Amino acid sequence: MALEGNVKDFGLSEIFQLIGLQKKSGMLSVSGEDNIVIFFQDGEVISTRDRRNKTKDPLKDYLLRYGFIGRDEMNRIQHIQAETNLDITDILLSEKYFSEDELKTIFADQIQETMSQVLSWPKSYYKFITGKNVLQGIKTFVSIKVEGLLMESMRRIDEFAEIKRIFPSEELVIKRAPLEEGQREKLEENEEIIYDLLETERSIANLVSNAKMARFCTYEALKNLLEKGLIKIIGEPIEDEEDEDWIEEGDTTRTRRGSLAPTVAALTILIVSFFIGQYAVPYVLPPGWKSSTQYIHEGAETKAGSLGELRRFKVNELKSTIENALEEYRAIKGTYPFTLEVLVVRQVLPERVINEAQSYGMSYKISESGASYRLTCRQTFLRTPRSKAEDG
Repeated sequence: MALEGNVKDFGLSEIFQLIGLQKKSGMLSVSGEDNIVIFFQDGEVISTRDRRNKTKDPLKDYLLRYGFIGRDEMNRIQHIQAETNLDITDILLSEKYFSEDELKTIFADQIQETMSQVLSWPKSYYKFITGKNVLQGIKTFVSIKVEGLLMESMRRIDEFAEIKRIFPSEELVIKRAPLEEGQREKLEENEEIIYDLLETERSIANLVSNAKMARFCTYEALKNLLEKGLIKIIGEPIEDEEDEDWIEEGDTTRTRRGSLAPTVAALTILIVSFFIGQYAVPYVLPPGWKSSTQYIHEGAETKAGSLGELRRFKVNELKSTIENALEEYRAIKGTYPFTLEVLVVRQVLPERVINEAQSYGMSYKISESGASYRLTCRQTFLRTPRSKAEDG
């Protein structure tokens, strides 16, 4: 049996329930903001790791993203994997990174996060291929009932929107307040982990990448600690004044939206000044001045320079628009989109903005963790031509 369709016609949650109720075994492939596979055995979820795609392992990404394994350690594990052809779970156990019980918990939490992610996609296409043959080679440590996964996923999706209103940016810095006598005994396990990490002030992004728990769990613990009066939000870190503008660099990590304001203001003043000098001043100057001024301003090199400034201004304006849309998307989804086209699908940006950005040579790339991105532009496109005097 092959079951396929669009979530507009039949929602994913209904598909999950149907597979669970009929105790089907097989593979559900979902294509939306990403491509994800979910394996079922007798109606229960056993894995979201696609053995056909060894370069993309959601378990490996989960371990790296939340600080279970460092980058150097993961490189070592992957080196062993390349030499032995062992599954990463076998290496984690044999090298004693985790006990079997710990790995089971991590495995289940990673599945839950993947399920919450795929259910939050507004548009996707699914296809279910039935039969136990598709389960050959699948490494698993858990078997989870669909009902429990769906209930927890819906809870996370509903509550995360509210939590993100409290913590709208991962750049927010958090500090802890002192515990009163007996308060530690009342903390939940996740709350205690986050509170201990806050021995020194940390940004939310830092907490997420070091808490060794799913992103939602970190945010939920922060919300609970804030309600208990045990943490304080003390703002965002100050931008380094020596940071170079992304356009001059040509290929650097994104800057904060606030840092664009002085640049846009300066460029606006420059352009207004140019038009005043070009069109208004000649009419108030004495006869004879007008023609010479016009001659100067109509020089090819000055025109090229003005065009370059206009292009620079337009690119900055586009970049600011796209950055605002990216932050809006992240506030809803908790991560940045894999491509800018997702913003069009989600109706966060009109398609013409993406097309215009691409015509200016802009490119977008999300980091492996999904917590940052690069938004860059061809530097040569923005440079104004040098005059012969400068070249001489």
